[in-house]
Amino acid sequence: MPERTQSAQQDEALRRVRSGCPVRATLRDIATTLRTTEPSGPFSEADRLTTALNAANGCTHRQAALLKRMPRIDWDTTRGEYGLILDRASWSA
Repeated sequence: MPERTQSAQQDEALRRVRSGCPVRATLRDIATTLRTTEPSGPFSEADRLTTALNAANGCTHRQAALLKRMPRIDWDTTRGEYGLILDRASWSA
């Protein structure tokens, strides 16, 4: 029987769910904070970058992974609205 060297895509997805993907958890934490702390306040692209930097705690790889999952903002939005967008994005992380 040949040895498996690569996981199938489905196996990788199950592994991520079982291990509790830290990016997913971080996105959900950010979303909860945005929805509960001044949800009617404005949220801009600069806020997105700052939020990712603060949540990554200085780890550039984690910051890059967060920014990859956090949609860019090119419209006027509030913290609460962006929190809802991040909640949806966390399910695909």
